[in-house]
Parts: sequence; C-alpha cells; structure tokens
Amino acid sequence: MSVLDQSFQEKQGCFGFGTGSSSEPSKFDFVRKTTANEDAAGLLSNQDQRKKQEIEDMLSDALNKLTFEERQEQQEVLHGVDGKIREEATFVKNSLKDLDNFLNRTKRGSVYEIAESMNAGYVGAKPLRLMFLRGNRYDAKAAANQMIRFFAQKEKIFGTEKLVKDITIEDLDQDDLAFLKSGCMQLGGNDRSNRQLIFQFPGIRNFKTLQNELRTRYFLAMSALQSEEAQIRGAVVITYTVGEYRDNKEGGGYMENMRLAMSLPVYVAANLMCCDEYAEYLLASTVVKAMPVKLRARFRSHYGSHVECRYQLSTYGIAPHLIPIDPMTNALRLEYHLNWYHSCLLTASRPNSATSEQSEKKIIEVKPDDVLFLGGKKSNNAGNLRLRTLIKTLSPVYTSATNEKKRLIVDGMIGDIHKSGGRFLKDTKGSLPSSWSELSLEDARTRITQAFRNHRRQPNTTQQKEASGTPITDTPGPNDIVFGIGKTKKSRGRELLQHLIKEQSEDYDALDRGMKVKVVDAIIGRVQSEGGRFLLPKPGDNNGGWLEVSNEAARGRIRKYFRNNRRTSRKKGS
Repeated sequence: MSVLDQSFQEKQGCFGFGTGSSSEPSKFDFVRKTTANEDAAGLLSNQDQRKKQEIEDMLSDALNKLTFEERQEQQEVLHGVDGKIREEATFVKNSLKDLDNFLNRTKRGSVYEIAESMNAGYVGAKPLRLMFLRGNRYDAKAAANQMIRFFAQKEKIFGTEKLVKDITIEDLDQDDLAFLKSGCMQLGGNDRSNRQLIFQFPGIRNFKTLQNELRTRYFLAMSALQSEEAQIRGAVVITYTVGEYRDNKEGGGYMENMRLAMSLPVYVAANLMCCDEYAEYLLASTVVKAMPVKLRARFRSHYGSHVECRYQLSTYGIAPHLIPIDPMTNALRLEYHLNWYHSCLLTASRPNSATSEQSEKKIIEVKPDDVLFLGGKKSNNAGNLRLRTLIKTLSPVYTSATNEKKRLIVDGMIGDIHKSGGRFLKDTKGSLPSSWSELSLEDARTRITQAFRNHRRQPNTTQQKEASGTPITDTPGPNDIVFGIGKTKKSRGRELLQHLIKEQSEDYDALDRGMKVKVVDAIIGRVQSEGGRFLLPKPGDNNGGWLEVSNEAARGRIRKYFRNNRRTSRKKGS
C-alpha cells in the first residue's frame, strides 16, 4: 500500500519515527544517550513530550489538509520526480498580468511602493517578476504577496538606498564576508533531479550581529537564483545538526531567518533536517509552525550518526560525495564553497567592459607570478607554469562538468593566480618593445577555456607517456596503493581504498559519467592526502624498481575496481 493511501489517524511521525497511539505514552526510541531533559530510563520529560507531540500533530495535520492528489504532488516534488514547469508564452504573459493586478491591489503603503517610486524599471523588470512566479509555481497571488515581503525584508537588512539595486558581494561588510566564508551556509552541487543543494551547518554559526547572517542568507539565495534552472527546478535545503554541527545559538535568530527565507523567491522542493539529538528536533517546532501547509508536507528529518544521515540523504537523490563533510574525519569540506566565494570576489573586483580598454593601454612591468600571453608563443614564466599545472590537474573534472561548473572552475583558477600576486597579461605589440596590458575578466576566462580545449587535444602519445609512470627510488610504503602484482599484503593504503570503494559503490553505479569522474578524483585525493601513492612494478626491472603512475592511470584502475565490485555484488546476490 502506498504511504499516501494510509490513514493518518495514527499520525506516522514525519521525522522518521512513529508516535504510537494517543493512549500510550510514547518514547524517543532513537535517543541514544540520556540528556538533561530525560530521566534515567531515557524518557522525555512531560513538557518535551508535549512539544514533540505538537510537532507531530502539525506535520500530520498538514498532510490531512491536502487532497489525495495534492499529497501525491507534494511527494513527487519532495523526491524530485515532478514534471518540469512548461512556460508557454501565453501562459507566462497571462501570469505576469495577474501578478501586476494583485500587486496593484496590495502595494499601497508598502516598501514595494517606495521601491517602485524610486525605480519602476527595476521593480517591474520581467526577469525579477518571473523569478517570483517560478518560486511560487505561477501562483500569481502568492508571488505578489512574496514580492511585498521581499522588499520589506530587503530594506530592513540593507537599507532604503539599496532597495532598487542587485545586491553583490561588494554590499557585504567585513563581518558579513567572514560569516559567508565560514561555510555555515553554502551552495552545493545539484542532486539527481538537478535541483540546487543549499547546506546549513548551525553548529558553526558565528557572527557579530544577526544582520551578518541575514545579509549572507540573502546574498547566497539570490546568487543561486542567477541560474534559471534553479528558479524552475527549485532547491533542496539541508540543515545538518549532527555532532559538532548542532546549533550553538540555541535557536537564536531562527524566526528572523525564517521570515527572510519566506520572502525570498526560492522554491524549496525539499526541506531536510539531519540531527542526532532530540533537542534539535524540538527546536524545529518554531520553524515548522511558520511553514505553509504544503511546505510542511515536504519537510523531513533524519536521525542518526554521520554515516546514517548520509545514507538517508542518498535516498532523496543526494549522493554522499555532494555533502561537504569528509566521510573519514567528519570535518567540514570548504573547497567548492571557497572556489565559489573567490569567484564572487573576483567578479566584483575585476574591471568591467567599460574600463577594460583603459586597463589594456596601461604599460605594466612583468612579475614572475604573471601569466603571459605571447600571441601563440609559449612562455615559461612562473605564472604560466602554475597555470599549466592547474589545467593538467583539473582537466578531467573540467571536461565532464556542466557549463555552470566549468565557469566556477575557471574562476577559481583565476582567483588562485590573483591570490599569488599574478595577473593575466598580453603583449600589446605597441610602440614600445614588449609593452603589456592586463586582460579583462572575460578575456582571461576565454583564454583559460581555450587552454583546456588545447590540453584535451594533445596527442595520445603524451597521455601514454604520463600513464607509464615516474621512477621512484624508494620502496612502497604502508599508505601506498600497489597495482599490477595480483593479491598484495594488507596495508593501510589498500584498506583505505577498499573502504572508500565499498562506501561509494552504490551511489557510484547510479551516477552519470561526469559525476563518476568526480567520485574517483575524490578517492585519489583522499589517498594522496594520507601520503599514499599509486605504484606499478617497473617493467623488465628484476631489481624491484617501482613507478609512480599518473592520476589518469590511477583513475582507470579505480574505475575497474568499481566494476569488479559491482560484479562481485551481483554474484553474491544471485
């Protein structure tokens, strides 16, 4: 029987556990340790029991208020199997007209009306209005109400002077930037349904004032909405409060954050919470109360350890490698987030097209860290060598990435060069010998993109030479992975590799080619971070010589291990 066909009289817990009948006192069966609000038997206090029941009632009531068809629809949205919005021209035109009508009826005396008087073109822009219609699934009345709230919240956190401008990273102060950089809130990749992932880690909430967090939330959400795909498919919000990531502010500022979140045109397709203490569950009651009925129907909480929560999230189409937590140490991974952060800084700091001509006319003295473009000639300046190393290292990931991810990779590389003090210069061949000008951001992107294409077109002989390996003078260590000699003795490196392959195997098989490359590269990075190498016996060397193989050769071997693991699992299953 489908869960949607079941009676909700017994109120199955939407947090992943049942509440039992109303006549029998329920227990927190999942609680694994006694806390201050529990007695020695592990039972909740009467007060907390009532709070827990209240949350269960709210979530169950949300489902009871929906028709069968509405419940079915919300389940499909939750799991990312709903149909894509069909934006036919006539439908969009009529929806925009309805939105105007609702706004004209409700705007009087609002901050929206003030913003309209300041710049009607900004407030009435079609892209902005479409953003709100998509965020409310083309419910024009809901979109109008949200626009009214949006401008009220925007004025509250950024001031009236910024009401009619797009907020960029330059509008954040140093305290805002510190909070943003911490990764407490961050954009992840996309789930299997191509929905934007937004992660929240309350345990590292650290700000001077609540305004820092609110401005960061606004900037992060509106940055995600720069993608039309994110507007249409929506986002999956994951609040992660397991272990050291439990909320350290005891819920402080949750309502202010909720009010802001409800004013932003992000369609929350799924709202998932991971926790390992019932206190976090009880804290959620404040947030749940503020949710609209349909959003409550798309709220789920998963209880357990890091490993258990990763597994639970995978059932919602979120592969473990997309969760920015190291599976071995449970430390927060910031690589992707910091690349995005530096990309935002870079976009804001580089000259725009209006000033690029002036920058190109400036005569510049070359420094070692600069990347030089010599009109087809090769430069061995230190900056060029650094760029070539980055291209060689990132090429496999870049080749299989989406256009949006490729841009992030390129911007991250530009940020690395700038961070080292380097610039992107071209020889202007002007009146002075070897006169140089700095490239605009777009020109630098174009050159790096072309460099990736050139690298991909290199002859196979070069790849074969790299795959053959580099001779080493020592013998394999305990963290090394040795290929090509049949069964080998157990070692830390071999056990780590086997553990990583086993852990990722189920998700790996379900991924597309591009995502598989990322999983394999993450495994290679993990082995190398432990000091391990990938080795082969040196052909024809009877003295026990060894070769360290390239990452490309290691990828091929690891992909083969995944295939072998799949075959072995199938044999056991049969």
